Amino acid sequence: MQDLSDSRSTVTWREFELTDQSIRRHVIDGMKLTHLGVGFDELLSCVINEDGVVSKFKFIEGDAIDRPDYEDPLARFDADFVLLTGTVSRMVEALKKLLGGFTRLD
Repeated sequence: MQDLSDSRSTVTWREFELTDQSIRRHVIDGMKLTHLGVGFDELLSCVINEDGVVSKFKFIEGDAIDRPDYEDPLARFDADFVLLTGTVSRMVEALKKLLGGFTRLD
């Protein structure tokens, strides 16, 4: 979060719920959210910035992505690619639904 009156004044929280009272207080006091870390479907984490740009995709460690060490590297790459693209597609659809659709830029 960033203070609108002083761009050098920032605060970072990790592992906080957005409903936390201290975060709500900062918003009331005039700070804006610049980056939001999101976990999706217990498979993927990413960061969404204030312009809506999604970056820093990362698999969340767990049973869904455990891989044997002996797996062929190309097969592992293929599996990771399929898992990532499928999860991102579902995340985009969920965001679309939550945000009420897309705006046309024509």
